[in-house]
Amino acid sequence: MQQSKRNGGFPLWLFCIFLFALLVAFFVIRIPRIMESRTPEPSTELTIETEILPESPEDTKTAEAESDAASAAPESVNTVSVDGETDDGAALIIAEPTPEPTPEKPEVHIHSYCNGVCSECGAKPEFVTDFLPAEFYQQIEHAGTVQKYNYTTKAYVGTELTYDKSLCVYIPYDYDPAHPYDVLVLVHGAGGDEDSWLNTIYDYGDIQMCGRVILDNIFDRGLARPCLVVCPVTEIPLCQGLTSGILQLQDELREVILPYIAENYSTYAKDGSIESLREARDHFGLGGLSNGALFVYEGGMRHDFDLFSSFMALSGNGEPWKTVGIIQDDEFKDLPIRCLFTGAGTYNDWQQNYTEIGYKYFLENEPRVAEGKNAWRVDVQGEHEWKVWFTDLYNALPLMFQETD
Repeated sequence: MQQSKRNGGFPLWLFCIFLFALLVAFFVIRIPRIMESRTPEPSTELTIETEILPESPEDTKTAEAESDAASAAPESVNTVSVDGETDDGAALIIAEPTPEPTPEKPEVHIHSYCNGVCSECGAKPEFVTDFLPAEFYQQIEHAGTVQKYNYTTKAYVGTELTYDKSLCVYIPYDYDPAHPYDVLVLVHGAGGDEDSWLNTIYDYGDIQMCGRVILDNIFDRGLARPCLVVCPVTEIPLCQGLTSGILQLQDELREVILPYIAENYSTYAKDGSIESLREARDHFGLGGLSNGALFVYEGGMRHDFDLFSSFMALSGNGEPWKTVGIIQDDEFKDLPIRCLFTGAGTYNDWQQNYTEIGYKYFLENEPRVAEGKNAWRVDVQGEHEWKVWFTDLYNALPLMFQETD
């Protein structure tokens, strides 16, 4: 005891008690805070509003205008989720993906040929002389429809009886009754009927051809302006053969078929009267194959030239000198010809030479037609067959109903 007083030192036991108290205080106060900071919060859903501060007065005006528009618009929020943390401890925000807009189908430029050249882009028509590409024989989503019309007609030759007949009308996809359409009348060949051009399927092995499908593809690709296609039957019982069939149909067209089409479909004719049909002749075309081509020359041109301005005659011919003489008479001499298109098969088509003869006669003797301007002849590799006729339909459609000088 005497030595402790003599040295004046701090008691060791009291120092140990003080140090222990400090350690207890540190663990009681600090440890809960550390644990609290390390406890993760559960994932939550948040609505994030982002404001971009403008950097210039013009940006300020733009931001204010956008803010006003946003306040006036219906409330719209984007929901995002908080998932984990970034390296610096900030919340990692993952936004929900914005759906991609569905791309619109680009507008297709439909050539508007005038005097053999597109008036918009200057392109000249291109022709196919073999099989059409395979896709033209494939059914597509944007398909037109075919309606069958049953009607009663009198016999215009040989008898006073009346007969029931049918015709087919092709209506292009997205048909709009408020929009006027051109009209193409297609006449079948010997042994055919109203279904031959549109509904009948022709088997070529790997390829099955059907006219309505080919029309769908032509119009869907913008290769020609969509039109109504009318397919009648030439003959009736007791009125058979080339001559009587021609005489029958040429009157039916004037008296029954074209008036019905004008009254029941959207065409350029105001109504079904002959006067309205004549005024709209620039928007009516007539085509045919084999015996149907004979009808184009000997029936349509000679008798109905005042109702049609575009003509397509495939693998067939009628005495062209007679036809040219008639359309140069006073009644028809001032009416323009918008299109004269002919063609045939390149081999085993017994009508090829006749088709060529008729075409050359028109070029040499009818001043209203000029090759490459409003007259064309395209022979297709094939025989007297549908491969040839469907290919030339593809070639001719873009050229029909066109304006000329």
